[in-house]
Amino acid sequence: MILAACILVISLALLMQFFVSYCRLQVAASRRVELSDFAREATGISGQGVSGDEFLRLRKLVDLCPETNGRGSKLGAIHAYHAFLGMVRILFGPLVPAAAAWATTERAGCSYYAAVALDARISHTRRIYENDFIALQ
Repeated sequence: MILAACILVISLALLMQFFVSYCRLQVAASRRVELSDFAREATGISGQGVSGDEFLRLRKLVDLCPETNGRGSKLGAIHAYHAFLGMVRILFGPLVPAAAAWATTERAGCSYYAAVALDARISHTRRIYENDFIALQ
């Protein structure tokens, strides 16, 4: 029984490590993408930075646009990662200020990921509209 519990704990720890690595990779990749001016205007984002607290608002905007290429599951994983980072910030922030600073930076990255996803969906929707509009003429 104890061996099974140890295997379970180790498996969950390794799964969490994989999950965090995967999400960090996705967030880092999104930081290399430049937001379009149209997306900045639509979201109200000015400058390069996005606050980590804007994630839920951006996620709701993403949900309003049609999905592109089945990437909704990635945004769901980033949403879970954002929530995990919020718990890290609350639980470890008072004890380890560096952990709180890291979690805040990563949460901002999650928000930027949502903004990039929104930009992609807006661009996709605009292409569909333009193609349909041209086809009607």
